[in-house]
Amino acid sequence: MTDLVFDVTLCLLLVGASIGLVVTADAGATDGAVDAVGTASDADAIANSLATSTATVEYDLEPGVRAADPSLLGSGGVDARELDRTAHGSLAGLLGRATLGAVTVDGTRLTHARDDMREQVGARVAAELPVRGVNVAVQWEPYPDAPVRATTTLGPTPPASLATHAATLDVPSGFPPARDDALVASDDGFDAVAAVVATRTVTGLFPPSLARLALRGDAPVSTLMAHRYGRAGSLFGASVEPEVAAEETHAANADLSAALSRRFEADMRRQYDDPRRAAEVVSVGRLTVTVRTWSR
Repeated sequence: MTDLVFDVTLCLLLVGASIGLVVTADAGATDGAVDAVGTASDADAIANSLATSTATVEYDLEPGVRAADPSLLGSGGVDARELDRTAHGSLAGLLGRATLGAVTVDGTRLTHARDDMREQVGARVAAELPVRGVNVAVQWEPYPDAPVRATTTLGPTPPASLATHAATLDVPSGFPPARDDALVASDDGFDAVAAVVATRTVTGLFPPSLARLALRGDAPVSTLMAHRYGRAGSLFGASVEPEVAAEETHAANADLSAALSRRFEADMRRQYDDPRRAAEVVSVGRLTVTVRTWSR
């Protein structure tokens, strides 16, 4: 149900996986002695806290419904209570879900259904961080600098003049992993690598069985999913309206994947010297949370 069914799916994946998150300290990020707020241990401790601390966040889907069909918010529209949602999980998992709600295509947002979730999760996580000297950045991208991506940043930008320490978390995105299959496909060229990455990206954005359930549901769920498909079609350069109207999600996903594959292929050819190198950096199946600390 764009964000009901889709969120439930990601919640199960992210919350379950977040229990085993690995924190990696980037020792090379520290250029000098760091004391007070921003010691080397601070970044590790904060990252561990994000991985292990849990929270419940309440939010609503009004921003998404307003963008999809504002008439549903007026008299005779949906009951406001139908827009209420609750998310529970590790702080890192919640950050991941909120970040994936802000997927962009060439810098343009796909939907706004999780705008309130992003705000509420950001406030909840910020409340757990030290007041100064901490930056948390969350990033998902199918491969570096891909035209489809999602990012979230909390806290100030680390000053270039100060030494910093960094720790990273790898958080499962809930999208099907693609790197191994991309490596196999690399023998057949950029187009084969791009096809693998595009298909897994679209499947992650639109799990076909759950998307079909959403389209068959009542408003606002069906409205949000149809809007999500329409936005993706417009941004990817594919026409999916007939398939969405017929609730043929596999066919709609195939059209989106074909269009996105062409875009990925052109971009990979621009960025990489050979298909193998492009496949080696594929990261559809995970998000990266990076904690940076520094002292003043």
